[in-house]
Amino acid sequence: MKTKKTIAVLLILVLVMGTLAACSSGKPAAETPKKYALFMSHMTNAFTIELSDAVKAKAAELGVEVTVNDGGKDAAKQISQIETTVNQGIDGIIIEPVSVDAIVPAVKAAREAGIPVVIVNQQISDPTAASAYVGVANKDGGAMEMTKAVEDMGGTGNVAILLGPMGSDAQIGRSEGYKSVVDANPGVKVVFESTANWTTDEALKLVENWLQAGKEIKAIVAQNDGMALGALKAVEDAKLQATIKVYGLDATPDALAAVKEGRLAATVSQSTTTQGLEAMAAVVKLSNGETVPAELLVDFTLITKDNVDQFIK
Repeated sequence: MKTKKTIAVLLILVLVMGTLAACSSGKPAAETPKKYALFMSHMTNAFTIELSDAVKAKAAELGVEVTVNDGGKDAAKQISQIETTVNQGIDGIIIEPVSVDAIVPAVKAAREAGIPVVIVNQQISDPTAASAYVGVANKDGGAMEMTKAVEDMGGTGNVAILLGPMGSDAQIGRSEGYKSVVDANPGVKVVFESTANWTTDEALKLVENWLQAGKEIKAIVAQNDGMALGALKAVEDAKLQATIKVYGLDATPDALAAVKEGRLAATVSQSTTTQGLEAMAAVVKLSNGETVPAELLVDFTLITKDNVDQFIK
């Protein structure tokens, strides 16, 4: 009996020593992937889907987890989402903000909790509140789009403008770009200007009303492609496509197809996928204690029928 007990004790000791050796061998134990959160202003069009898909693709490549939150174009909802995630614990967050002002306190609270925050695509009113910004200078995109419209108009005529959600960085910046070009061309007059909240249906109804008002319009300039496509449908339904040109921004697949067909005069790419990839890479670096530039801007590119084939996937 003593021999059997001795053997049993020895076997236990061997197992324990083996376990200790494995733990001290330098081999890392399986680690739980770091967790991140992406807060989108909304998820209702091709642009926001492309941006979030790029973030998710980069997260998969880096071996981390990312949860996508849809703000539904509601600043209060996005703030609540951010606050809840911060309280639950997270390694880093990316925000495509609903409002340039409203989310700043939530961003500051996240930073105070030790969580890195990367703002993507639309800048906030206090850039120092966040760890970094990855995106575009929206004024430049608006100026590029309006410049093309004015050139096609020959520098004279009436233009109508479709705005994004009021108070968003894209709406503010692109409007500034539009104004700078219009102000430099006294022969151009803005006869209609209203928000369609990035949506195709709202733009369609607005433009239908504008066309029924009887004012001559040479160009309709929209702050995103979804609204541009709504405007285009209204123009085509009214059989005015020969006299009214429509312009968009985002280089979404449907817009690119319309440009290739000669129906949409132009769109502007804001390197959407690149923004998403860079934002995810930046927040991971920050959470690992690395440094990244405070601002990383990507380029706008004007897309017309002449170069659209380069952008169609």
